Parts: sequence; C-alpha cells; structure tokens
Amino acid sequence: MPGQETSKQSIDDAGRLRAVLDGAVDGVITIDERGIIEAANPAAEKLFGYTIAEMVGRSVNMLMPSPYREEHDGYMANYCRTGERRIIGIGREAEGQRKDGSRFPLYLAVSEASLGHRRVFTAFLHDLTHLRRVEEKATQLGRILEESLNEIFIFDAKTFRFLFVNRGALANIGYSAEGMSRLTPVDIKPEFTLTQFRALLDPVTSGRKSVLQYETVHERRDGTLYNVDVRLQKTEWEQREAFVATIIDVTEHKRAKAELARRDIELEFMVEHLPAAVAYVDFNAGNVRFNQVIKEITGYAASELTRLDECFARLFGDQAAGVRAQYEEYQKTAADEPLRLQICRKDGAESVVEFRIYRYDDHEIWLVDDVTTRDRQETELRIRERAIQEANEGILIADATIEGHPIIFANRAFEVLSGYSVDESIGRGCELLCGTDPDEESREKLRTAIASQEDFRWTVQCVRKDGPVFWNEISIAPVRSADGNVTHIVAVMEDVSDRRQAQQMLLQSERLAAIGQMVTGLAHESRNALQRAQACLDMLSLDLEDQPEQLELTEKTRRALQDLYRHYEEVRNYAAPINLERRPADLAKLWRSTWANLEEYHCGRNFQLVESVTASTAVCSIDDHRIEQVFRNIMENTLAACPDPGCLKITCTALDDGGCESVRIAFKDNGPGIDAEAAPMVFQPFFTTKQKGTGLGMAIAKRIIDAHGGRIELGAPSPAGAEIIVVLPVNSQDGSP
Repeated sequence: MPGQETSKQSIDDAGRLRAVLDGAVDGVITIDERGIIEAANPAAEKLFGYTIAEMVGRSVNMLMPSPYREEHDGYMANYCRTGERRIIGIGREAEGQRKDGSRFPLYLAVSEASLGHRRVFTAFLHDLTHLRRVEEKATQLGRILEESLNEIFIFDAKTFRFLFVNRGALANIGYSAEGMSRLTPVDIKPEFTLTQFRALLDPVTSGRKSVLQYETVHERRDGTLYNVDVRLQKTEWEQREAFVATIIDVTEHKRAKAELARRDIELEFMVEHLPAAVAYVDFNAGNVRFNQVIKEITGYAASELTRLDECFARLFGDQAAGVRAQYEEYQKTAADEPLRLQICRKDGAESVVEFRIYRYDDHEIWLVDDVTTRDRQETELRIRERAIQEANEGILIADATIEGHPIIFANRAFEVLSGYSVDESIGRGCELLCGTDPDEESREKLRTAIASQEDFRWTVQCVRKDGPVFWNEISIAPVRSADGNVTHIVAVMEDVSDRRQAQQMLLQSERLAAIGQMVTGLAHESRNALQRAQACLDMLSLDLEDQPEQLELTEKTRRALQDLYRHYEEVRNYAAPINLERRPADLAKLWRSTWANLEEYHCGRNFQLVESVTASTAVCSIDDHRIEQVFRNIMENTLAACPDPGCLKITCTALDDGGCESVRIAFKDNGPGIDAEAAPMVFQPFFTTKQKGTGLGMAIAKRIIDAHGGRIELGAPSPAGAEIIVVLPVNSQDGSP
C-alpha cells in the first residue's frame, strides 16, 4: 500500500540519518530557535566532554567561552526577528569550551531546516586542535630552514621583472637583489623565450587555473644550470598584479563544498558538508553513492563511482583484489583505528587516505579522508628535526619574544660541544653559547649581536662544563614572522680548535719554508765567504808566527767565524725537514756521552751531574744523533744559567702515556728558574734569555721530540731551578716534523 511504503521509506531514511550522525567523526548538534540543544551525536560527546544527556535541554552557549557565550542569545533573537544571517550557511573558524573549562579551535558550519511549523538549526563542528599544532610547528621549523633552502621569486604580471627574491634564491642563483630587479624569469630560464613563457602562464593569467606546476631549468649567473620544480600562481604584491613562484611543494587545503541533496535535505546536507568524502553503500543493490568531495580526493566524479566493484577497480587498479580482502577483514573487526589505504587517482597520481566504515543492517557509511598532505607535513617535520639533531654543529633556538632570550631547543651536538645536557640548557640564556662563566666582554658582544637582529659570526675561546678549553665559532641568525618581527634566535656553534691549530701549523710551516729558502740562498755565498776568510787567516797566521799578540787577534777572529758558522747551522737545522734514522739506543748512555762532550763547558767548575733511573728500560727506538742534539741544548742552557756550585739532576722513569709505553726524562737544575712571563715562549723560535745565540736551540729540540711522537715541556715553575721534561715512546711512533 502507498502509505506503508511511505512509512517504510521514512524509517529507512531515519535509519540512514541516524547511522550517519552516530558514525560521523565530527560533532553534530541540533538546537531550536531558543538555542536549546535537542540532539547531539557521540562525536560531540567526545569533542566537549559532556554526555548527550548532559547537553540535551540546555542552552548551546554552555559549549562557548566568553564573550561568545554572552553574545549568543542576543544573536539568536536578532536572527529570528530580522532574518539577518551571520554564520548560517557560511562555514567559519570559531572557539569551543569543554566541560573541564579548556578552550579549543574548531570549524563551525550551521544549517537551517524547517520541521513543520518550527525551525531547527544543525551545527557541524570539526576540531582544529591537531591541525593548528601541525601548522604552528611547520611554520616555526619552516621559517628556520626556509631562509637558506627555499627559493621564492615574485615578479610583475605585466613587465615580468622580479619584485622580490628571497635570500636562499639569491645565494643559489648568484645575483644580488639589485641585479635580480633588472631581470625577468626568462633571463634565468634558457629553454624559454618571452612568447613561450607567456603561453605557459596563460592558464593562470586567464583564470582557467589558480596554480600552475611545471619542471624547468634555471641558469645561475656563472652559467651553470640546475633543475627546479616550480609552483606558480597569481597574487598581488605592493598593490600590483604579480606572480609568485616557489620550488617547494605547497598543496592547497580545500574544504568540502557540496550541494544540497535532491532527495533528502537533511541527509544531503550532512553528507555534502562533512570535511571527508562520504559514501552510502547499499549491499542489496551493490550501489555506492559518494558526495562531491570524492572528486577532490580521487579525481573521479561521484557519478563515476556508483558500483561497489567499480570503486575498487578504479581506485586500486591491479591491487583491487588484495584491498578488497583487506577491507572485508576490516569489516569484521569494527576497529576504532581507520584503515590506511593508498589509492590511484584518476590522473595517475597516488594519495593516501584514511578509510572508516560504519555498518547498519545491509548498509554502510564510508568516510574517506585524504591524509597525503598531513603525512607529508609530518614526514617533513620529522626529517627536519632529524637533520637538526644529527648535525655536527651545536644548534640552539631561543625565544626572542621573552626577556633574556631563553633557550627552547638544543640538539645533541650542543650537548657534546658545551658539556650541558638539553635539560640543563632549556630555559637558560644565550650566554651559554660562550661556555662556562663567560667573561663580560663575551657577554656584551653576544648581547649586542642579538640586539642588532642581524646575522652575526665570531670566534671565541670557551670553557666546556667539564673543563676543557676550545675555540668556538658562533653564528647567530634571527627568525622573523610574517610581519617582520624577530620571534626566535637560531644559533650554531662549532669547535674549530683543530682548524685553528692546522692554520697555525700551516703558518709555521710557511715561516719555516721561507726561512729554509732564505738559508738555502745564503748557504752558497756564506760557505764560500767563510772558507775564504778561514784561508786568509791561515795565511796570515804563517806570516805572524813571531808576533804573539797579532796571532792572538787572528785566533779571536777564527773563533768568531766558527761562532758565525755554528749560528748559520742552527738556523739551517731549524728550517730543514727532520728525517729520522731510528734504532734502539740507551738514553742513559746517550746523555752521559753528551755530558762528556761538554767537558770544555764544565771543566774547572764546581758542577755535578746526578742520575736517578727507575725505568725498567731506558732503551728507545730513536735517532740517537738528533736526541743527543736535544740533550746538548738542555745541558748547555743549564750550564749557562746555573752559578757554582751547580747541579743537574736527571730522573728517568717509566710512563704509560695514553696507552703508549714511554720513558719520561726530567732535567732539573738548581739555577734561578724560568719566570712566568718567559715560560710560554721557551720553545718559540728566536727566543733566548742569553746574550749570545740565535734562540733556536729549544725550538729545534721541540721539533725533534715532536718528530719522534713524544713531547717536551716545562715542569712546574719553581724559584729553586728550572725543569725540562722529555717524554719519548719506547717503540717507533712518528710525529709531526
């Protein structure tokens, strides 16, 4: 009978509507003209923290924070009286308040329907909390990295001349900002003429497309080429029409817009206005009915996806059978988590969707949400965070909006470089970049750099938390918001101690090379001149055999020439490369023979040599001629510095030097010692406290010991005498010549 069929149809429609409401992931609330809640779905319970029973019968303003709560009743009364709409039929972002008092952002869409003699309003509420967090985090990290990685070009829509080019693009393209202002995109796109480029832009210029994406080649100022993926759209820049092009993949978010359904106004409104694609599935007939959002996600119109088998075949292609089995298994579990599936769009591109099903009787409601962009954003965030964490340089981010610029982020490399853990660093000021207890000059320099809000770099000597001193190269860059205000400070620190040491060694090598070249140039002429002078003295001595006083003068001249020759040899030895001929040698025998060879210096003096050997072996693999030269320099300095009665004590002990079996030889005299001012320069070339000499003896000694892989250093300062300590590895170990 017609009446029974109508009743059955109404029941069926009501069941469908109830299934949609109960299965919807977004909150749905129905209110009357007074603003009293008449119905709510389970998603609204979860959204606000109230049960449906707690909401029904109460004013909807219970779900609003101030001042919206106080304004709502007046708005409802005004609408009922005047019919003036503010949000009905127009979606907008708003703010809600949960049962616990917390506030959260949401997207609100309100529809109006007439039920008999009265009007009801249905509100659709989508929680934007997660989206806001993702957007905020993406914005923060995006701004940090965009400065140096992304290329953004803005050019005039008529003249095509560049109006703005960001710093990353300038750095890569090789032009200055002023230079770019005289160019057009055609100047950096060798594959395009101006006519071809206008034709490329025509879909955007004519309005047929809002966004144009294509691949092309850019040419740098130096002529080199590089490939780019350009996204281009029309915009307005400084009150003129322009185009903005960027190489980053920016996917536009579009909110669902659908038309009212012809058959059932309320059901059609629900289906068409949910932010996800929605399908109603009738298993008895095998039919599927999608809303229009499905086209945005898949590229297929709803009219192309009307059969169940057709949906799987088109969306999953060759994988349709496997996905169908996965879907049927998911039906049995009724899992709360969505089923993640990869679909093939009509244009051949692939997207990731979250698929939820809600079944009743022989029908199902499908909710299909495109999460491709969200997945990509979250992946990009993870990659950026991982890149920052894995960087070798220490990286800090400080909040520039708070007094003192407290640190809000520190990576693992900063922990290693500074000695401070992340937990110890968070909340402290940026002076932590300068190490433990920095001096006031470093503090002031850092404060000035931050206050200037410009990029800044300098190198300062710092002390780690655990004590070691290192050279720290600090770079500071501000991060600006869209309105140009500095919101954060990004600081990078790098230990450049090895680099500075290498630079100093290179400088020393260059100095030695220069000395070597000079000495080599002098060698030929000097030796000939000394030989001629020596020959003349020998001939003169024969003529003056019967004149003792004159012979004494010639002898003094001969000794002066010998001193000159010895000084020349010292300079030559310092500048020349040290090539070692190693063999086992007894150090005790070596210093004893060296002392014996210096008899002319200590003969007739009240001076003694005292030995103390406790090492199990004093035999090392060394170049005995070179080590004898070191011992001789030390002993000559001792004999020159100590008055009678003098004493040189040599102590030889075994030493485990960082896992290397070594011998430690300490030369301790009873002279006046070495004062604090002279101590740092003892091993510097051309430094001497004696009236005679070149000042190269101890510098040569250091080069020889370094070449053996050992070290030579001063002992603890003492007014009771000077101490020189030599450490040599027992076995062969090459050092730096």
